[in-house]
Amino acid sequence: MSKPINILNKLRKDSSFQDEKFIELSAPAINLQLKSFYNCQFVKCNFSEGDFSESLFSECLFQSSNLSLSKIINSRMQEVYFSDCKLLGVNFSAINTLILEFDFDSCILNECNFSSLPMKGSAFQNCQIKNADFYGAEISDSNFKGSDLKGTLFENTNLTGADFREAKNSSIHPLMNTIKDAKFSMPDAIWLLNALGIIVEY
Repeated sequence: MSKPINILNKLRKDSSFQDEKFIELSAPAINLQLKSFYNCQFVKCNFSEGDFSESLFSECLFQSSNLSLSKIINSRMQEVYFSDCKLLGVNFSAINTLILEFDFDSCILNECNFSSLPMKGSAFQNCQIKNADFYGAEISDSNFKGSDLKGTLFENTNLTGADFREAKNSSIHPLMNTIKDAKFSMPDAIWLLNALGIIVEY
């Protein structure tokens, strides 16, 4: 039991980490402000309601971890990959956008705020993204394949070339967003026509 405690103490005390692997740490509401992480991995960690404000994550992996309701005010994420993570209610719109590169695979992103973010080419594949907000976001060439988008807002959003094939429950209005060359599959593609007042009969 002493090893996780020592690692948590190190996390709280030190300001910079490189090539570290943090496994099965449980520290809800942990304060990790003003930290730097380079090529680090976080596996099966619980940092829900943690504060990562003003911190840097570069070439990092979060796997099977809980970061729900975490604070990321002015934090920086460069080549960060989230896999099978729970990130309920995270306000990503507060992040530093100078260099923003992150991808999500099989994550829960319900009620997250991505509004106005530059996320061109980002991946949101096989995720649950319910009641989230992408208002004004730049997500051209992004990948939403296989994701559930029920209740999620897309308005004034650049979806040029985005891939929504096999996604479900999307409600994207073609006149309120830029959707040139975006890819959709049935039956959600029918919603685009219905939004234009076109009735499709089977």
